[in-house]
Amino acid sequence: MYCLTCIINEDQHEIASAIGINNNMGGCVEESAGSANIKLIFYFDNEDDAKNTANSFTEILSINSTIEFVENQDWNAKWKESMEPAQIADGVWVSPKWLEPPQNDLRAWIKIEPKMAFGTGHHETTRLAAQEIINRKNEINGKSVLDIGTGSGILCFTANLAGAALALGVEIDSCCLENLAENLRDNPPSNRSKVNFLIGELSSLKATVAFDVVIMNMLYSESVPLLQQVKSLSKNGSLLIWSGILAEEQDDVIKEALRFGFKLDNCQTENEWWRGSFYN
Repeated sequence: MYCLTCIINEDQHEIASAIGINNNMGGCVEESAGSANIKLIFYFDNEDDAKNTANSFTEILSINSTIEFVENQDWNAKWKESMEPAQIADGVWVSPKWLEPPQNDLRAWIKIEPKMAFGTGHHETTRLAAQEIINRKNEINGKSVLDIGTGSGILCFTANLAGAALALGVEIDSCCLENLAENLRDNPPSNRSKVNFLIGELSSLKATVAFDVVIMNMLYSESVPLLQQVKSLSKNGSLLIWSGILAEEQDDVIKEALRFGFKLDNCQTENEWWRGSFYN
């Protein structure tokens, strides 16, 4: 068994995890490294997989890592021990179905299995979007919701909790398909509503489809180019919840949104991350 260790910041977490998964990692343990940094320990059966991961970390993330040989252990069990439930909104918790959240502050439990699809509820951007969805449940109740870049589907399931009649998650990464199907089985929508997922480009949606609420939890560079399509898929007076933005980028985001007729209604920050809500 080969152990690869590196220190990353929170912004690099999802990319680092994807690199490890794509190189056949057998498990991963996360530890706090202080000052918003994370220590990742990846485990590999094959030394070449560990070396390929280390090379990718250097090329893509510009971070160094170390590799050492260790005796075999039950690394999957160790990884499970490191997992903790995440509270994404007041009383709304996210965790795998084998890890129950605290019962003393539990209104809803979204069961997400952390696999190829990223989104376990631990990141600020997810919490910022989820909190806004829950805060606007009276506005979302009975409405149609589009979640762009849905990942593991967390925000679609949150919209369902808020009473959305339809929550459609669109994801470009086909690796998410199996995880989305599993998460949907574990989080069946109520009889009065639907949760669906689509793997493909946003352009694959019919031009005649329009939504009451659009959610984007995506980085600035990925989300800004989609604004024209977001506009065409939004009803008049629709709500846009836009997360995944660094606080230092908020002025640029507001300016770009205004170009397409979206006006800022409110915003919120957590650490270095920003979420804005706009009306069309």
